[in-house]
Amino acid sequence: MRVGATIFVQNYPDWDRYEAEERGESVAARPTTSDRSIFLDEVNIARIADETGFDAVWTVEHHFTPYTMVTNPLQFLTYLAGVTKRVDLGTMVVVLPWHNPVRVAEDVNMLDALLGPGRDIICGVGRGLGRREYAGLSVDQAEARERFDESLQIVQQLLATGQCSFNGKYFQLQDVRLRPQPDSDLSANLYCAGGTAETVQIIAKHNVRPLVIPTTSLDAALQNTQMYMQLRHQAGHTPSDTKLALWTYCAETESEAQAGADRYMVEYADSALRHYEFLRGHLGGIQGYQSYGALGDALRKDTDIFRRAFVREHPWGTPDQVVTKAKQLAEAFGASEIMFVFKYGGMPQHVAEKSMQLFAREVLPALKEIHPQPMQLVSGWSPTQPAGLIPVDQAAQS
Repeated sequence: MRVGATIFVQNYPDWDRYEAEERGESVAARPTTSDRSIFLDEVNIARIADETGFDAVWTVEHHFTPYTMVTNPLQFLTYLAGVTKRVDLGTMVVVLPWHNPVRVAEDVNMLDALLGPGRDIICGVGRGLGRREYAGLSVDQAEARERFDESLQIVQQLLATGQCSFNGKYFQLQDVRLRPQPDSDLSANLYCAGGTAETVQIIAKHNVRPLVIPTTSLDAALQNTQMYMQLRHQAGHTPSDTKLALWTYCAETESEAQAGADRYMVEYADSALRHYEFLRGHLGGIQGYQSYGALGDALRKDTDIFRRAFVREHPWGTPDQVVTKAKQLAEAFGASEIMFVFKYGGMPQHVAEKSMQLFAREVLPALKEIHPQPMQLVSGWSPTQPAGLIPVDQAAQS
C-alpha cells in the first residue's frame, strides 16, 4: 500500500481573534503567530516525507479562515516539486465549483510536464462546503452541484484525451486542446471526494475513483464509500480502490500519544466545526447540502460527540497501535493509499516532526507491506435505504 503525508497549514490559535473580528469587535490586526511562518515551517513536512520513504505529499484548498491557508494547492505543489526529489504530489482537493475547469486541467497537465518521468500528480477534486469560501469567491453555493458535475466531466475529458468539447449550463467549449500536449492519459490519476449522497452519485456515474476525507466522521465516510461502490456496480464498472486521509499522532508510549491525541485531534475537530459552521443552521436550506444540515441539528445537541469521535476513530498511539488501527481502516475502505495528516490544531512544528519521524521509522515499513483489496459490497444493503452507520471495526471484518 502507498503511504502519503498531507500538509494542512492551520493557524488554530487564531480562531478566537478571527471570529471576534468577524463579529465586528476590536481586535489585533494580525494573529500572534504569523500565517507565513506556519506556511514556511510546514514545507519541512514535505522534505521529511521525501527523505524517509513516503510515496507522496498532498495538500488541500481552503480560503479566508485559519482552518487551512493553502489557497492554491497546485501552485503550492509546484513549489514542493522543487523542494523534493522523489515523491508524487496530490491535491485533496481542488474545489471545482471555485475554478474554471479548463484551467484546472491545464495546471495539472503543466505540473505533470514539470515533474517528468517517475513522478505523478494525483488530482483529487471535490465540491466544497464552506459558506465563507463560496461567498468570498462570489460563487452561488446553490449552484455547486451542477457546476461540480459539469466541471468534473470537463476535467476528466481533458486529462484523458487532451481535448474537450462540451455544452452545458455553465460551460460551453468547442474543441479545446491542452498545450503542452499531454504525453499520456492522465485521467487514471483523477480522484474525487464525496461527502454527500449527491456527490457520490455524480462520481460513481462518471467512473471517477473515490478520495475519502473524513472531515466529519469515519463511519459516515464508510457509509458514503459503500454507497459509491454499490452505485459503481450498478453502473457496470469494476471494483475500485480508494485513497483515504487519516489524522495520526505517533509516540513512544501510549500515555504520551493519548495526551497528544486528546489535545490536538480535539483542536482539529473544533477547527472543522468552526470553519464549516456546522452549528450555524444554514446548510439544510442549500440544495445538495441537506445531509450536512441534519448533521448540524445533531451537533447542536452535543458538539463533544463530534470531538470525541474524531479522537476515537483515527489512528494514534505507539507505533504498533498505529499500525494495527491503520491496517484495519485500510482493509475496511479498500485503500490503495493512506494520506496521513501529521500537523493539525495547535500542534507545534517540532512535535509534529517528532511524531512523523517515529512513524517513518516504525509504522511506514509495515504499512507498505499490506495490500488491501477493493471494498466489497455489503450484502443486502441499498444506497437508497437510510442505513445506520456501520462501525469501522465491524466493516473491517465483513
